[in-house]
Amino acid sequence: MPKLIIHSPAGTFDAADRQRVAGPLTALGLDWEVLPPSPMLRSTVWTYFADYAADAVFMGDELARLPVVTLQIYVLAGGLDAAGKRRLIEGATAILDRRPNGAAVAPVYVVIHEVAEQNWGIFGKQADLTALRASAPDAPAI
Repeated sequence: MPKLIIHSPAGTFDAADRQRVAGPLTALGLDWEVLPPSPMLRSTVWTYFADYAADAVFMGDELARLPVVTLQIYVLAGGLDAAGKRRLIEGATAILDRRPNGAAVAPVYVVIHEVAEQNWGIFGKQADLTALRASAPDAPAI
């Protein structure tokens, strides 16, 4: 049940793009943490799009000339091993890549924040990754 915050210059993702991005990121997010893709757990993966004015995004000391994207992901500590983190970075980068033709690399940064279970609240209780992983595959959405 990761929380995903996508930072980008305004216009990088229109409404249709956001819809196309949210689904694959949700599926990838559940896979990252080895959580069942139940309707309930799918509904706990929240994706936020934070847009910034064109004059508020810089590459070094110059205005950004590419649609740079930063994805901040908050996950429960212990939910990802090193291989899972690599898959997360690769998969999320592919989903969020908006580089123009000819750009050599995808201007996407991925930052993973691991949060201890005792520091993560969900529905008024502390998170329990083991219980989430064992939850019913048909649990209804919140």
